[in-house]
Amino acid sequence: MALSDNARGALLLSGAMTIFVANDAAMKLAAQDIPMIQALAVRGVLATALFGLLAWRAGVFAKLGLTRDPKMLLRTAAEVVGSMLFMLSLAHIPLATAAALNQAVPLLTIPFAMLLLGEKVGWRRIAALLAGFAGVILILKPSPAGVDPWLLASFASAWIFALRDSITRMLSSSIPTVLVTLLMSASMMTVGVIGTIAIGWTPMTPHGWGLVAIATVAVAGGYTLQVAAFRVGELSLVGGFRYAGLIGSTLAGWLLWDYLPDALTWTGMALIVASGIYALHRSRVRAGQTR
Repeated sequence: MALSDNARGALLLSGAMTIFVANDAAMKLAAQDIPMIQALAVRGVLATALFGLLAWRAGVFAKLGLTRDPKMLLRTAAEVVGSMLFMLSLAHIPLATAAALNQAVPLLTIPFAMLLLGEKVGWRRIAALLAGFAGVILILKPSPAGVDPWLLASFASAWIFALRDSITRMLSSSIPTVLVTLLMSASMMTVGVIGTIAIGWTPMTPHGWGLVAIATVAVAGGYTLQVAAFRVGELSLVGGFRYAGLIGSTLAGWLLWDYLPDALTWTGMALIVASGIYALHRSRVRAGQTR
């Protein structure tokens, strides 16, 4: 029996988020020996070469003009800024914590749905959004001394990723997925190379090259599946499967760094996930009522 578009989108996003855990873990390990911006530059070069090969084999270079689409350019800018913030913060905070803050993305798509798509949002989803923010506050742990700026950077990336996901659903179906990922990786490579030139090159060991190579394959697969997921399924349903990566991130953090979240972070994670799933459920219920 053929899968529905939503079922395919859910499977694609679940796979993407699981694969992204490998990317995040490999990049965090690599950043123990070299600056994260350099790791991003090297990964960007390798990923761009890989996506370029895939684009050439798919014969999509003839459609390069489609990359001038304003939505494509805005999505790419959001991807680059969000990824930079997330990866740079990842070098300074636990993997599970960074992943938990980014689980707020489905909730943060709510205001963008209102602004970009003119969607009407009821009080239930607004309440879910506020509950999710309460979970974020528990993870950020504000004190009289302030909040860790790297935690704030990670949360800022969640806002930008929410914008990216919203724009992805607005892209024309005539734009091939591999072209979207090629433009993203080339842009990330450019920013990474500029940053590396600015701070100088740090020699890399075979181990470091291996980690970045693993991250390249993982990020290539993850981005391809993620873009495809949001283009075939409804955002209100598919978005909930983003949480598939949270278990993997927590497990990787425990196995590789012997880190488990404290009670406040666990509580915050639970609030974010529960609120996000409920908000997505309400979005789907509302969509069904308007058909």
